[in-house]
Amino acid sequence: MVRYRFRTLQQSLFAYYSAVFIIFSLIVAGLLYVFLASDIRNRSEEQQKQLGVSIVGNLDQEVVKMNNFSMNIVYSNLVKEHFSHYLSPAEDSEQTLGSDPAFYKDTTTLIDVILAIISSSNTAKQANIYDVNGKMLGAGSFNGQMSVDLTQRPWYEETWERSGWRVIRLLDGGSLPMPTEEGKSGNPYISLTRVYKDGNYVSQGVVEILQDAGTLFQHLNEVQGGHDDLRIYVMDERNTLLYPFASDDRELIENSAYVVERVRNGDEASGTMQEISDPYGNSKQMMTYTTSQETGWTVVVMQSKQSLFANLNRMALLFMGATLGTLMLILLLSYLISKRVTLPLHRLQRIIQKTGVHDLTTGEDSGQLFKLDRPGSIREMDELNDTFIRLNQQLVQSFQDMIAIKSQETDARLLALQSQMNPHFLYNNITNISIMAEEGMNGQIVAFCGHIASMLRYISTPNKNGVPLSKEIDYCERYLECMKIRFEDDLVYEFHIPDAMKDIQVPMLLIQPLLENVMKYGLGDTPPWRIHIIGELDTRAKAWQITVEDNGPGMEPEALSAIQQYMKKSQEWERMPELEMGGMGLRNIWIRLKLWYGPAARIHIVNKLSGGVSITIGGSIRKEHRSIHDVDV
Repeated sequence: MVRYRFRTLQQSLFAYYSAVFIIFSLIVAGLLYVFLASDIRNRSEEQQKQLGVSIVGNLDQEVVKMNNFSMNIVYSNLVKEHFSHYLSPAEDSEQTLGSDPAFYKDTTTLIDVILAIISSSNTAKQANIYDVNGKMLGAGSFNGQMSVDLTQRPWYEETWERSGWRVIRLLDGGSLPMPTEEGKSGNPYISLTRVYKDGNYVSQGVVEILQDAGTLFQHLNEVQGGHDDLRIYVMDERNTLLYPFASDDRELIENSAYVVERVRNGDEASGTMQEISDPYGNSKQMMTYTTSQETGWTVVVMQSKQSLFANLNRMALLFMGATLGTLMLILLLSYLISKRVTLPLHRLQRIIQKTGVHDLTTGEDSGQLFKLDRPGSIREMDELNDTFIRLNQQLVQSFQDMIAIKSQETDARLLALQSQMNPHFLYNNITNISIMAEEGMNGQIVAFCGHIASMLRYISTPNKNGVPLSKEIDYCERYLECMKIRFEDDLVYEFHIPDAMKDIQVPMLLIQPLLENVMKYGLGDTPPWRIHIIGELDTRAKAWQITVEDNGPGMEPEALSAIQQYMKKSQEWERMPELEMGGMGLRNIWIRLKLWYGPAARIHIVNKLSGGVSITIGGSIRKEHRSIHDVDV
């Protein structure tokens, strides 16, 4: 597992502070949201449940009124007296209101009694009393008598089976025994029937109370009128839909059938909210149903989830906004706190970054150099600052001592490298004089010795600060003059050095070993042997370079590759290699260039296509200030 590492202390503190505060805030916000969401959900569920209970109570109240009305008729002595006279005529005699004054009196008295009860409570539209033979006496919207086929009434069998207990049915207006416009088709009625018995508990007929369904369910219409997304369904104990009663609305019929099926197969208990899918839409519906203990009716209340939990949705948006604002505030506070804590460290860091090697070597008081202007109010930071000041006082002293030691070591190594040239040079030239003496070249020996004397004076005065390039070129010219005395016209050389380069400071004996290398390895089988010494100056880059070319056979590939690998490997040196006495040539030159110019040192060796070798060395126009890194490389 890869562990992320912060780049700065401020980032670390900011991340940790933010993480702690954010986690704590999210936990608190989450718990609060769960509590409030549960409370709102419970309130919404309770609200829907109470609505169902309220509707059930209202319907129970209306049904109880109808039931009390029927009971008043059944137990009214006045009704019993006149109804018994109404039933007394023989079955084979046809009796009308106009043929028998007594019959007329009993009939009108019954109608008046029933109308008195209706007008006092407004509990029904119509009350009908049937005898066992189908004779009906009605009061309300229809006042009078008529004969009906009692067995064809929808409630007949169930009413007789219950033998005095009430039966409630939804009837279409077209099936009512009314010769009036009240009984038109499509106008539903609620019918409450029960068997009528005499004093000996013998069934005499049926009492029917009729109430207009629109009047009975008026409260439901009012409740739904202010809520477009609210749906209310009422079913009886036979799961017959009582409300809504728009039988010509196909979608309503299909939707109500779906609700009836859900209630019939529902696993949830009455009064428990459950979520269902709208079969004719993609919206979710919340449903609660309540069953009346009085009537056995089931009232189903449905409302869209989005509307019912609108407050919850608004609260969720509010919480999201508040949480986002809180997180932004936490991030801001975490940033300010982390910045406040690390401010002294940043100030100390800026002081250190502005402090260079020059500041450490000037001898300035390090206590003032690293002292914070405003350390801050954190005691640990003040102690860190004081400790750092003491540490840097020791660092300044140690740095100055090390610079002195390194400077002495570098000078000693340069002189040691330079000293390798002297015996090597003498050895080669004494050998040349011996050869010339054997060949009887006395005049040339005299001139040769003159050049040798001048050259010895040059190399016998070591200068660790280098020499002007003009003196090094003069030394090289005397060396080539000595070689020309020996080889005469077989050796041709040319110097092309710009005058602007003559005053550049270079290490002693930097170019002559290249010429000596040419004389040793660069002379071909067929003279003349040509040597070109070319100088170039780049004032814009403040750099110089000198190229030595010959027309010899070139370097062996193995030798060229070896010296190139050596120079490439030198880039990884932590310290210069140990000096080897007699280690002349290109490696010696490269080490001295690195010691003198550091990263600005340059050497390039290549075999020319036309034959011979081209060696280019170079460095900066002025000697660079050597840092610790430069000295160690």
